[in-house]
Amino acid sequence: MAYFDYNATTPLNSAGREALLEALENAWANPSSPYADSARVHNSLEAAREDLAALLDIEPDGLIFTSGATEANNAVVRYFARLLPAGKMIALSPFEHPSVDEPARFYLKDKIRFLNSDPAGLVDLDDLQKVLKEGKVGAVSVMAVNNESGVIQPWEEVAKLCRESGVFFHCDASQWFGKAEGGDFSRCDFLVGCGHKFGAPKGSGFLAASSRAQGIRLQLGGAQESGQRGGTENTPAILGMVAALKYALRHFDGMAGQKLFRDKFETAVEAGIPKVAILGKNAPRVPNTSYLLMPRFENLRWVRKLDLKGFQISTGAACSTGKTGQSALLTAMGFPADAARRTLRISSGPETTNLDWQELAEAFKSIWVSFQEADTSDDAEVISI
Repeated sequence: MAYFDYNATTPLNSAGREALLEALENAWANPSSPYADSARVHNSLEAAREDLAALLDIEPDGLIFTSGATEANNAVVRYFARLLPAGKMIALSPFEHPSVDEPARFYLKDKIRFLNSDPAGLVDLDDLQKVLKEGKVGAVSVMAVNNESGVIQPWEEVAKLCRESGVFFHCDASQWFGKAEGGDFSRCDFLVGCGHKFGAPKGSGFLAASSRAQGIRLQLGGAQESGQRGGTENTPAILGMVAALKYALRHFDGMAGQKLFRDKFETAVEAGIPKVAILGKNAPRVPNTSYLLMPRFENLRWVRKLDLKGFQISTGAACSTGKTGQSALLTAMGFPADAARRTLRISSGPETTNLDWQELAEAFKSIWVSFQEADTSDDAEVISI
């Protein structure tokens, strides 16, 4: 099988696996207990915190280990709901991950201002400047990379504008790490990362809070993580996460090389399937992601056929699989409601080969021909794009 769903989750990379197994065997003691083995585990956690802070070029004091991005994003939104002054709102991109969007709607209700975006799926900086000048916004959340389209948002510019206006900036960077390089994370008041998106174990993640962000508490019931997140730390997952991120950054050439393979795939699919649209193609994208809007036939039919041919892809965000209705991203990009039934997301990893991409393109063209010949008209209307 050729795996093309790396934006949903990644296999453990070799460094993450080695660190995880080593910790499961030798670092299982409770790091809060008062004996020598526990002290050793506690020290390994603190060393991992220092290492992660160094990788991100931020201070380690505000770095909190979490179970993943969903926990961290929920905590940040709750923090805003509790501390934003009366009359202040939160500004969100219109296509934030559900772990930001849904808690914002739940906790802040009508105190949300959704930012405008352009047809390529980029948040509108002019609209953000307008919102900030109005003085009604106390916090802004904009993701680093869209999980469906792979479009890189201008998050560093957003962070700069927020800092100049004295407004909190929260960035969900789950799809950045392992797929993009660089970035001045010190500009973020809240930065979120998710281990299983870059070759680390599931159940690992982090929230980095700046010195401006005082008093955030993720959960009560213990003094762990400097009292900010009660509960015994998942030491094996944490050590695996930091090792995996080091490995992903050291071996980024394999991911950067995906751009050439991805672009050749898109050229082949455009040549073989009339009126297919590549969403976000004219915006900056991470090198591994291609988001297709098919002109005909439901996406789940494509997924099933491709699966039978040995290719694993998705219809879009894994967290939304099984849900019905319009995609927030597609709405923001100006597409009709039924477009969500025809989107396909292809996302590769650093070890995906050019041959894998070429064979996937051939499979797409073959399936398109078979669908046309069968002429099953469950969705015979062609989307105007």
